[in-house]
Amino acid sequence: MIAITEQLIHDHLSKAIECARNESNTKLVSVVKKVRPIDPLIFYANGYRQFCKERFFWRDPNQQYTFVGLGRAYTLSSKEGSARFFDTEKQWKRFKKDILYTNNVEFPNGTGPLLFGGFSFDPYQKKDSYWTDFSNSKFVIPSVLYTEADGNGYLSINIKVSGEDNIQDHLKHIEELEGLLINQEYDGSSYSSPLLLTKEEIDVQRFTKNVQNATSLIQQEKIEKVVLARQLKATFTEAISTEYVIQRLLREQPTSYTFIFENENQHFVGASPERLVQKEGDYVFSTCLAGSIKRGKTRKEDALLGDELLNDQKNLIEHDVVVHMIKEAMDAYCMEVEIPMQPTLYKTKHIQHLYTPVRGKIKKGVTLFSLLKELHPTPALGGYPQRESLSIIRKLEPFDRGWYAAPIGWIDINGNGEFIVGIRSGVIERQQAMLFAGCGIVADSTPESEYEETTIKFNPMLSALGGIASGPY
Repeated sequence: MIAITEQLIHDHLSKAIECARNESNTKLVSVVKKVRPIDPLIFYANGYRQFCKERFFWRDPNQQYTFVGLGRAYTLSSKEGSARFFDTEKQWKRFKKDILYTNNVEFPNGTGPLLFGGFSFDPYQKKDSYWTDFSNSKFVIPSVLYTEADGNGYLSINIKVSGEDNIQDHLKHIEELEGLLINQEYDGSSYSSPLLLTKEEIDVQRFTKNVQNATSLIQQEKIEKVVLARQLKATFTEAISTEYVIQRLLREQPTSYTFIFENENQHFVGASPERLVQKEGDYVFSTCLAGSIKRGKTRKEDALLGDELLNDQKNLIEHDVVVHMIKEAMDAYCMEVEIPMQPTLYKTKHIQHLYTPVRGKIKKGVTLFSLLKELHPTPALGGYPQRESLSIIRKLEPFDRGWYAAPIGWIDINGNGEFIVGIRSGVIERQQAMLFAGCGIVADSTPESEYEETTIKFNPMLSALGGIASGPY
């Protein structure tokens, strides 16, 4: 880690500029300083003036890692289809070899030139206009990164240098960026929700017909399960404040991953309860989350609903399909896999799910990107078998999922990282928000029950936007 003293920072930058001069190539150098922990939402808000539309936010439910990224020092994107995972990893490896200057520096996990972004759910769907800013794969290394890891705070500043640069200019720039840490004034009440004008559920009749068509295919044993989604468009009186939405999500959905990825016009935001895969050293962790029911209005009703879910055959079958697929994928990449025999309950503010964790020790050479390619989409987001269910989704759904239900997350220079599936989410564009919600269709699914389930799944984002009152009791 490049730490602490100004002399070390000066020396590191000086060597990076010399390296760039010798190789006649631009280099990216990362400076990491340990800082006192701050409120990450304030840091995000303070970056608005200088880095508006180039920010990201991430917090996992255990608060193991919180990230706020401002600006874009480097961007990786891919237009590839099924090869988008491979292409992104290839670009990442090339960046680390040819562009990143480290001089054998060791970075604490989750700091330095951290890569944050996501992938499209299905690159072969026709793109809708509200996904214009999102490619099939898009990742950024921020100019400034605030990391909070296990109670410690770190500031990473990523700078492009060339052989002709003046080191004093970079030192002054670092000092200016550090000033974002000092200003800790933030009045949460100044960020408020605009008034909801309209709430439009899009093409409900087609969704119910799709459920009927899917159950028919399952009963004919063409597939075992398919996940179908629908949309809801909320329009407000004025532009939606992403600071306000994140603030609400952090407060209302503490058991979920809170995230946002800003672009020039469109911002993808949500609070997902579902980890896809986490890598920490030689171990990887995944989550089977399928089968859901609403929360109760009282504690007694909530417990009864939870017991109903744990004993509901339709949901247990749906959950077992996900467990089976994830275990198969992990077995292929791991030397040992641990998985409980029975699911438990995972409760968020509006919904409770059947939950089974998975842990494995990976084989040599296995990377996060290779695991993502193998796991996405799980039966919880696509269906089973995978290829057949994706084909049905393309035929039945009249819209582009974009990054909805797709992997979004981070990876650091040490190969550690975590990706979730982008559910309980929506795309914000000025005063409009397009929300998405899906449900797993099995043989005995009914249009009425699946419509109700998706209605419940819209609630986390609607509440965060200020469109409904929060719950459950």
